[in-house]
Amino acid sequence: MIQTIKDFKYTQPFEPFDIELSSGRVLHVETPDHVAFTEFPQSRVAVLNDNGTSLIVSILHVVNVGHLPSAKGETDNGNLG
Repeated sequence: MIQTIKDFKYTQPFEPFDIELSSGRVLHVETPDHVAFTEFPQSRVAVLNDNGTSLIVSILHVVNVGHLPSAKGETDNGNLG
């Protein structure tokens, strides 16, 4: 899954994409700058927000990556509040 997320991040031209977690939460990645990868420990991905918050998740909790439809017609941009 890390490689899949990297493929979406580095695709040219970039298109926003979503990361679905095992909890059902969907994190929206608006630009390449909104997603990062940890060096250590590996297998973690960080979704960054314009408001300065971020969410770091284990790749084990990522169940789908792509242009996902949301059940409510909207996605979570990763806000923690």
